[in-house]
Amino acid sequence: MATPQVPASQVYLDASARSLNNVQRVQRSLIWFTLFFFTGFITIAVALVAVFVAELPALAAPILFIGGMAALILPGTVSNCLYIVSEYERVIVLKLGKFTGVKGPGRFWVIPYPPFNESVAAQIDLRIQTRVITAAETLTDDNVPVGCEAVIFWRVENPQIAALSVANYREAVFQAANSALKDTIGMLELSELLGSRDKVSGRLKEIIDSAASSFGVDVTSVEITDVRVPTDLIQELSVLAQSRRSAQAKIAEADAEKAIAEKFNEAAAAMSDRAMEIYRLSVLERIGREEGSQIVIYGLNAANPTLEQTVAATSAAALLK
Repeated sequence: MATPQVPASQVYLDASARSLNNVQRVQRSLIWFTLFFFTGFITIAVALVAVFVAELPALAAPILFIGGMAALILPGTVSNCLYIVSEYERVIVLKLGKFTGVKGPGRFWVIPYPPFNESVAAQIDLRIQTRVITAAETLTDDNVPVGCEAVIFWRVENPQIAALSVANYREAVFQAANSALKDTIGMLELSELLGSRDKVSGRLKEIIDSAASSFGVDVTSVEITDVRVPTDLIQELSVLAQSRRSAQAKIAEADAEKAIAEKFNEAAAAMSDRAMEIYRLSVLERIGREEGSQIVIYGLNAANPTLEQTVAATSAAALLK
């Protein structure tokens, strides 16, 4: 049977918590032993004074009894009032059921005995925490069933509100985030959900943060990690994407041809008649290098139509021979 693996971060947190508890336990033990021996010493000293100095041996037994009870009760009563919490934690303190303050970090005392009548209501962790939220088979605005998964990063901003205004602030944040995710998916089309994750994450953060602020919680960020789409719809989207890419390629090719034509027009407008004649002769020279074909060129000299007719007639007669 396979042994479940515990994450390293969880092991570290557990070890840190145990270490802190050990410090508090050691401090309470030192207080207990100090008060125990001090009370016992005072009790024995008073009993000896009553016997040998005051010569009242009858008082020795009551003194030892009362001192022994005090040595057993007083150290535990005092040591249990000591609390030590870490830098990232706060403790909510009540007095006769009413909020009196937030204590921590470090060492402090909470005394439940009159006239203080204090008690610890909750111990709040202020570090950033994460929670995975999942919305399964939720319809988008264009009626496409999708599954979505996101991660929220949040921390307790107001320990008093988190401890006293809601019974379970962690569960409240989770339910608010889950509801916000489903509502956001229902207001978006599939293309927006797939192509604008940053905007969707920002919108989710605003919605969840506005709800979580009433719980004393601040949502630092929301990240969409997965969007699950039906398989047949993925194939249709792939065909649609290919069609769009093909259309974009044709548009780009047409734009390139248009740019080339514009450049040709600019070059033609810049060339004079003599320059055009030289360009034509250059083209004819390149064509004449080809072997095995006879080429007849019209429009060699637009200024002399007779020359063009003579060249055409000569070429036609040569073909008839």
